[in-house]
Amino acid sequence: MTDARAAPISRAMLSAKQHGTRSIMQPESTLTCPKCGYQTVETMPNDSCQFFYECKGCGALLNPLAGDCCVFCSYGTVPCPPMQANRDDNSGVTAESVPKRS
Repeated sequence: MTDARAAPISRAMLSAKQHGTRSIMQPESTLTCPKCGYQTVETMPNDSCQFFYECKGCGALLNPLAGDCCVFCSYGTVPCPPMQANRDDNSGVTAESVPKRS
């Protein structure tokens, strides 16, 4: 018996594989300091999570919120590369990476 919730993911993975598309890894994220509101675009490490970040505006030492792996997942506009790779069903395939049918 097949779980109905798993079927759309399987179809998305198959469709992406057939069309040769992949989710595009975004290497940069805009961090916003929760203390002073200072924003800066930072390049994220490709293969690790960044646990600490010193705000360039006020000097506050940021660390992840409970449940997040890194400062980019807590304060950034884009999650860290390891989380991007693991999103949805751990295939890296997301709804935006699958071609839309016309």
